[in-house]
This record gives sequence, C-alpha cells and structure tokens, in this order.
Amino acid sequence: MAEVDVVETEKVVEEARSTLKQLNDLQYELRDYERRRGEILRMYSTGQVSREVYEGLMNELRQKMLPIVKKYFEAKGGLRELESKLRLLVTRLSVEAKASESSLYRASFERDQRIRQVLNRVGGALEDVQNSLKSVDVERELRMLDVLLDALPREEVNVWRQAINEVVESWSRIRFSYAGRIEEIERRIETLNDMLRELEIRFAVGEFERVDYEARRSSTEKEMSELQSQLEGLQEKLEDLDLIAARCREFLKR
Repeated sequence: MAEVDVVETEKVVEEARSTLKQLNDLQYELRDYERRRGEILRMYSTGQVSREVYEGLMNELRQKMLPIVKKYFEAKGGLRELESKLRLLVTRLSVEAKASESSLYRASFERDQRIRQVLNRVGGALEDVQNSLKSVDVERELRMLDVLLDALPREEVNVWRQAINEVVESWSRIRFSYAGRIEEIERRIETLNDMLRELEIRFAVGEFERVDYEARRSSTEKEMSELQSQLEGLQEKLEDLDLIAARCREFLKR
C-alpha cells in the first residue's frame, strides 16, 4: 500500500470519529430540549400555564431546536457517506492483506503489519458508524422532523428529501411493533374481563368466600386499570407519530 493511501485512509477514519462525536453531542442537546418540551406539556396539561403561554413557550423552544435539528440530520447524512467509504476501504485493505499473504515476493514484515493495523482501525470505525446508524431513535427523529417541516422553505425541499424519506420508511417498519403491542394488551384486557365474569359466577354459586372473591376481583381490576393506561398511552403516541409521518409524506409530494 502506498504511503499516501495510508494517510488518506487515516483521514477518513478521523473524519468518522469526529462525525460520531458530533452526532452524540447533538443527540445530548436534543434530549435536553425534549425534557423541556415535556415539562411545558406537563405544565399546560395540568393548567399551570394558559394556552397562549404554552404556545409561546413551544414556539420559542422550536426556534432554539431548529439549528440543532438541521445539524443532526446533516451529521447523520455525512455518517451515511462515511459508512460507504469505510466499507470500500475495508474491502480494499482485506484484498491487499490477502494478496500480501499469498505473494511469492512478500513485502517487508513491517509493511504487512502496517496494512493489518490500518485495516483494524478502519474496521473498528466502520463498526462504530454502523452501530450508531442502527441505534437511531426513529420516534425522536420524527419529532425532530416535526420541528423542521414548519421552518423549511419550498426551495429546500429537495435538499432534505432523502433524510425525511429515510425516517418515514423506518417508521413504517417499526410501527408494526406498536400495533402488535396494542393488540396484545387488548387481548389481555379481554381475557381479564372474561375472568371477572367467571369470578362473579363462581362467587354467586358459593365457590368463593366474599373475602377471597374481593381479593381476586381487586387484583384483576388493578391489572386491567394498569393495562388500560398503557393502552391509551400507546394509542396516543401511535396516533401522534402517524400524524407527523403523514405530514412528512405530504411534504415529500411537493
């Protein structure tokens, strides 16, 4: 491997490391804004602030989030490009390492070692990049897009089309887990309802003492109440995220 190739390869690795750090820092900032958003929503829902104040606070928060959201998706796009570069470098280095092993005129031991060291660094950077891209929170990204769509001028639609489409497609895949969980909870609630009816019948025919009956009924009703709360929360979140995804799809039609 020519020395210039090693230098260029190391530059790609360093760029990947730098972009990963930038993305992590931006995610930390965005989580902080999400906590603020949650607190504003809580204050409004409990009547601590009026609708006018609530809307003012949310608009102010969105304005502060907007540049961070843009940087986040730009960094993520850069990471996608770096993933492709690193994947190609791993392939080239692997071929060169294999050729060096089988060559009748092997290069110096130091050169072979250098190839393998660079391959290890590139492979490690590629793994870190892939893990970062796989671990993205699609729900969080949808909420980021909700902030972004309100501010993007028409002439920037094409610039953001790929990033928006990627998030929407990811949501289309994972939303089935929400639907599956909702169906699972609904089935369990239905089962508990059947258990309550059976319990009442068995108590009516004298199979249980009242104390035992009340304890069983109380336990079943408590589980039903908890499941109902979970169900409503999941349904509300699913509806909210679906609405944002619909906004994104409408935006992409422009």
